[in-house]
Amino acid sequence: MWLEIALILIIFLGIIILGNNHLGSMIQLFALQSFFLSATPLLIHPGPHAIIMMIVTIILKVFLIPSLLFWAIRHVSIRREVQPLIGYGKTLILGGFLIGVSFLISSKLDLPLKETSNLLVPSAFSIVMIGFLLLVSRFKAITQVIGYLVMENGIFLFALLLLDKTPLLVEMGILLDIFVGALVMGIVINHINQEFGSASTINLTNLRD
Repeated sequence: MWLEIALILIIFLGIIILGNNHLGSMIQLFALQSFFLSATPLLIHPGPHAIIMMIVTIILKVFLIPSLLFWAIRHVSIRREVQPLIGYGKTLILGGFLIGVSFLISSKLDLPLKETSNLLVPSAFSIVMIGFLLLVSRFKAITQVIGYLVMENGIFLFALLLLDKTPLLVEMGILLDIFVGALVMGIVINHINQEFGSASTINLTNLRD
């Protein structure tokens, strides 16, 4: 029951992120989504392994990465995504459609492992789809970073199917890669803003050798 509640909240927060244009709120919502995400290992496979995963996820995704993103928006002086590629209303409709497709695809999969919850795989696919949609429908580099991180949350959920078989060291390495990736993206965002006076990735099309 608690796992299903956590998964529903994770999807719900993803939808709210998708319809939001205030960068500070989006970062806070991502941190909240990651907080609920951090509890899922313990709800699926209680034990020391899951506790370590929960603690590391909270440190990285609830505190360190959001702090890095807030540092980035302070340095580029951007607060909102004002000109998305797809309007917010259409994005929400498309997001709802992709969630429906995710549940449909999940119902057709014949997984070799017994799921702890019937919502786990559909939720994972839904979050990946939401993150991808956010990534391709926004111009601001910071918003695209958030989309990438939301996608990774979905991949994290899917990987929980193998939590009792995946070595802890590998999982820690993946989480560290995510943190390093967000750090590099923050630096890139700062340089884009310094060069063009804007953090929009559309400026990258103006680059020449």
